[in-house]
Amino acid sequence: MCIQFYPFKWTMLFIGVLVCMLCRPLHAQQIYASSQTNGTTGICLLCGVVNPNNAVNNSNLNDYSSFAITAGLLGVTVYQTLIFPSVSNSGCDSLVIGIGSGDALLSANLFGGVTIQTYNGNAANNDVRTLDSSVLRLLQNNTRAEAILHPTRPFDRIKVTLNSALLGLLNTFRIYYAYRNPGKPAAPSYTVPVNSACGDVWLPITNHSARTNYNVRVIYRDLFLDVRKDTSYTVIDNDSVLVRNILLFTSSPIDVYVQAVNPFTGCTSDSIHKVFTFGGNAEKPVVDKDSLTICLGNSATLHAVTPTSTFPSKRWYDAPVGGNLLHTGEYFTVSPSQTTTYYAAAGLICENPQRTHVTVFVTRLPDPSYTTPTVPLCTDATIPILNHQNGLNYRVYVQFRTDVDVRDTSFTVVNNNMIVVPNPQSYAFVNASIYVQAINPVTGCVSDTVPGNFSFGAFAVYPEVDADSVAICLGTSVTLHAFYSLSNLPQIRWYDSPSGGTLLHTGNFFSVSPATSTTYYVTSAFTCEYPRRRPVKVEVRPCPSGNLQTKESMTSRLDVNKLSMFPSPTSGLVYIRDGHVPDGAVLSIYDLQGRLVKRERLRGNSFNISGPSGMYIVRIEANGKLVTQEKIQLQQ
Repeated sequence: MCIQFYPFKWTMLFIGVLVCMLCRPLHAQQIYASSQTNGTTGICLLCGVVNPNNAVNNSNLNDYSSFAITAGLLGVTVYQTLIFPSVSNSGCDSLVIGIGSGDALLSANLFGGVTIQTYNGNAANNDVRTLDSSVLRLLQNNTRAEAILHPTRPFDRIKVTLNSALLGLLNTFRIYYAYRNPGKPAAPSYTVPVNSACGDVWLPITNHSARTNYNVRVIYRDLFLDVRKDTSYTVIDNDSVLVRNILLFTSSPIDVYVQAVNPFTGCTSDSIHKVFTFGGNAEKPVVDKDSLTICLGNSATLHAVTPTSTFPSKRWYDAPVGGNLLHTGEYFTVSPSQTTTYYAAAGLICENPQRTHVTVFVTRLPDPSYTTPTVPLCTDATIPILNHQNGLNYRVYVQFRTDVDVRDTSFTVVNNNMIVVPNPQSYAFVNASIYVQAINPVTGCVSDTVPGNFSFGAFAVYPEVDADSVAICLGTSVTLHAFYSLSNLPQIRWYDSPSGGTLLHTGNFFSVSPATSTTYYVTSAFTCEYPRRRPVKVEVRPCPSGNLQTKESMTSRLDVNKLSMFPSPTSGLVYIRDGHVPDGAVLSIYDLQGRLVKRERLRGNSFNISGPSGMYIVRIEANGKLVTQEKIQLQQ
């Protein structure tokens, strides 16, 4: 029972049978005395009730009636009867009377001459009670008080009596108001689920009032209506009643009885009975293992069963409650990229609220750490694995890109801390993208794939030469000539050994005068040299007196200088005279840097030189041998 004390609205303890008194819920619940009668017994001319209607003037609860009585008179009492508009509920309603006095401060022992009795009509309930500390609560710094009673019988009025013989030190007794609080609660109004419920169910009490408790009884039955569980409990001051699901495998009819309780009076409402159904719940599933370990990139098949029945469906989630449904079925194959926990559930009409977890631990090898070359390579690329572990292999994929095409290759490096990528020896610059993944051949575990980039320089081609060997007389010189017939871009380099050695000269033409027979080695280069060098041997022989050429050296040429070319300078057209041009002769024209300007087969005794003004070297060859060579100046 909740009571509000106007105007201060603060709470106190009930004394005696009540444990505590809280503030009343609403002013409208209080029923005030609305009329009164009063009188005096014995002989006292000045005794009586002053302003008696103030005690029932409920528009101003600070007004009061006053009892005028002379102390010490024998047999004299003053009384006032406060009448309520209706009869109270039997043993449920509480009674509150606002009282005071003309004294500055009150105490419980001042009211020893005041008694209170309830009536039902004119019939006394014979429950006379003297005001003392057990029923009094002092208010407003002890200047006013309230008498709080709990009549056990129905009443519609109260009689307050002041006895002059017991008046004591009380100075002018006052009554401010009287009201009763209805103590019998209304029957609870609540709803139950229409369809089969899954999980615990909250039943909302739509007419709940503060500080009302509820007695609850729940009877669980099986499909055959046999009682599986009968339980009772009390809900303390809550606007909802919780009904637990006891997780029966079959649908379960539920009988619910709810009764409102006034915790202060103990009065109860009628019990309201309703029925609903819990859907059948599967048992909690069992898994083969609650944890397992796989390698990154591999898969694992999880398995869950319900031990006593195969009917429940198996469902896999990513969270212990709620979450996302990942799969339905006993077997679930997963391939997580990192350690992940999965949750198996089982359900009939309802899912068992408990899920069984399976953790898949994912292990992976450390990502390979390696460095790639920072400059274009002319050799194979050797790439060190900085964090190599003994026994690990490496899966390698390389893509080569030029301006005109894309090629790729893949291979496995077995237990080695070096990756060697062969040089593609392309005529064009090559960008290489490499992807490396570590592999444990025993466990099958792999790392992530780590990308990298590097480049290969452009390679020239194997050069051509006028002749692989030439003989000269001691003390004379010879000009060696190397070229690439399809392009004049490669740089020609001359060395003294087939590999390594000393770079002797750069250019297509190389004049030498060795003292002994010597082999020179020529190659070509763009960013990178061609990996092989072509040998050109110059054989030096002593010549007979007066003759600077041996028979062999002379026979190595065809009528050199018997042909001549004119004019020089020329504006472009050049003529050949003083000899016969061999059939199939080839004309080659070079600039002074040795770059091939023109090559064609001669078809007469003239040809054209085109290009910027300057000096050009003109060679005529037949059957792979030099016929003549001259310098011609072009002047546009």
